[in-house]
Amino acid sequence: MKLIKTIIFLFLISFTTHAFAKSNDYYQMVITNVLSNCKTSECRKSIFEQEVNLAFFNLMDAILDQLRFELSQKKRKKIKHYRYCV
Repeated sequence: MKLIKTIIFLFLISFTTHAFAKSNDYYQMVITNVLSNCKTSECRKSIFEQEVNLAFFNLMDAILDQLRFELSQKKRKKIKHYRYCV
């Protein structure tokens, strides 16, 4: 289970770095902060969970925005097609 969580976390970090313009420096600071300031596993776990949750919700927002855009484009094409047919 830890391996799966780690893989998902690394995937989200690499994907959101490019998609949401977060620099690699940001993630390096997060990891450095976790390793240097968190002495307990609960602290580390909570920080990583927050980062994964934030990345997940940002990803879902981007997907929904893209879907809204594509639906609006289809609707616009339908209206244009209907005007030409009438």
